[in-house]
Order: sequence, then C-alpha cells, then structure tokens
Amino acid sequence: MCTIVILRQVHPEWPLVLAANRDEFYARPTTGPQVLLESPRAVGGRDVERGGTWMGVTNEGLFVGLTNQRGGQGKGPAPRSRGEVVLQALRAASVEGIERYLDTLSGEDFLPFNLLYGDARTLRVAYARTGQAELRREDVPPGIHVLPNDVLDSPELPKVARARVLAQALPHEPWPRFEAGLKHLLGDDLLPPESGTPLPAPGESLPPDFLRRLQALCIHTPAYGTRWSSIVALAPGRVGHYLVSQSAPCEGPWEDITAMLDAPPPTTR
Repeated sequence: MCTIVILRQVHPEWPLVLAANRDEFYARPTTGPQVLLESPRAVGGRDVERGGTWMGVTNEGLFVGLTNQRGGQGKGPAPRSRGEVVLQALRAASVEGIERYLDTLSGEDFLPFNLLYGDARTLRVAYARTGQAELRREDVPPGIHVLPNDVLDSPELPKVARARVLAQALPHEPWPRFEAGLKHLLGDDLLPPESGTPLPAPGESLPPDFLRRLQALCIHTPAYGTRWSSIVALAPGRVGHYLVSQSAPCEGPWEDITAMLDAPPPTTR
C-alpha cells in the first residue's frame, strides 16, 4: 500500500476514518477480500506471491496498514516479508500487543517500511529502516494526516499536500456524502507540475516521468498503478464501514465488506 489518508477526530460520527490506496505491479497476484484470521477475526486482501497482506481490520476495530518506504527497491530481497508484519500485528489483537510484537523486530530483517496501527482511541506509526535495529515509533495526533511511501506527512512528496487539500474540503456531514468525498479523493489522478517532481530517493534509479506519475493519488502506468482501495470508519470497539475497490478507485466498483467481520453462526448437527 502506498498512501493512507488519516482523519482522526474529524468526522462527527466516526472518530477514526482511513482512506487508503495500494499501488502495485499489475502482474503481482492478489486475492480479493478474505478472512485473514479467525481469532481475532480480521479481513483484508492477501498477496499471493509472499502470503502476507498490506492492510487488515479486525472485528473489534483494530487497523493495521503498511506502506513501503521509497528507495528500498535497490536493496535486493530481504530475509523476511513485510506483509508478514501486518498479519502478525493483526494477530496481536491490540495496540499493546502490537507494541510488544514490534519490540521483537529489527529493521535489518526487512526492506524499509512504515506501519500504521491502532484503533479509534490510539493510533501510532512505526518506521523500519535499514541500519536501525529498533523500529522508531510516534503517535498520530488528531487531525488530517497522510502516510505515503515516506514518513508521516512527508513534505517532500506532492501527493501528501494534494491529499490534505482534498481531505480538508470533505463535507463533514452524514456518512454517505463523506464516503463519496473519500472515493473522489482516492480516485484523484492529478499530476504535479514537472518542476514539482521529487528527486529520486537514495537507491532509486527511476526516470523522471515515472517519478512524476507516482505523485498522483490514483496512479496509472502500463505496468504499475493503483490496484486496491479501502475506506474504513472506526468507533471504539467496532467497525462502522469497511469498503474496498479491487481496481483503480476512479473506476470502481466499490464493495461493502463490513459484514465479513461478523463471525459465522455456530454449526449444528
């Protein structure tokens, strides 16, 4: 996943709203939304290639989402998959449990990543970086924030500023209009001017035109682009809305998968 827009204590009904785009090569196989874990019950997509996931939500309102850190592509394969981190964090079942799990990790074992985790009460982000054994962590304050392929609210990436502008214009009204505004935000394909294209990160060797295309919130290139989008609304202890699009969000369709978080009724004989 490459962009997570965070609206914390912004909407009058839902204390935490998250709108996220996953950008990936079209050739990389992915499943549709599924139950990733039974206890706690967690739902998300699955990366077929490595078996992990980029994002998941539990039935008790715990969110975990990961964005890759730019510049990591040239470092070669890592001993462990970043998608494994999301699954294990969901399995930890609470913010406190995730903190204990992160204490066992070293940034040396993974390609660099940024992990957003928490619920309607507490939200944090952890950074795994090559050369740093411990994962640095920080709280996410109330307000509108953006976690891209970089640190929270990175000033270096034009898409961060663009997402904040669009989020600030959302109608803070009943959910249907707010939801429609979030879908419009995730589907925004405006490119920055060529002069605003960020420089390649250390270790990157990408052409300027491709770097510029990566600064759209909804990315379209022949081989790589926005393949999955999610909108999640959380209150303490519960999930109000969980929507996904398994294609570019500007195209849809969107599916409400909130009911997948409900445990199935016990079987009787």
